[in-house]
Amino acid sequence: MNHDYIVRMANQIGDALGINPDREQAVRDLADHLTRFWEPRMRKALFEALDGSAGRQLSPLVLDATARMRRPA
Repeated sequence: MNHDYIVRMANQIGDALGINPDREQAVRDLADHLTRFWEPRMRKALFEALDGSAGRQLSPLVLDATARMRRPA
C-alpha cells in the first residue's frame, strides 16, 4: 500500500477532527476512528509509514493518536 497516500489520508482525518478545541479528545477520536474504520492492512501501512521516511510527514495529532493505538502484527 502506498505510504504517502496513507499519510495523506490520516492527516486529512486528523485535520477534520483536530478542530475540536479539546486536543486530548481529538487525539482519542482520531485513534478511535483509525482503529474502528480502517481495515488492518491500512493500519499496518500507517505504522510502516511511521517507522519509515513517510512518517516525517505525519501531523503531530496523528503521531499522538498512533501512540494510543495497538501496533498491528
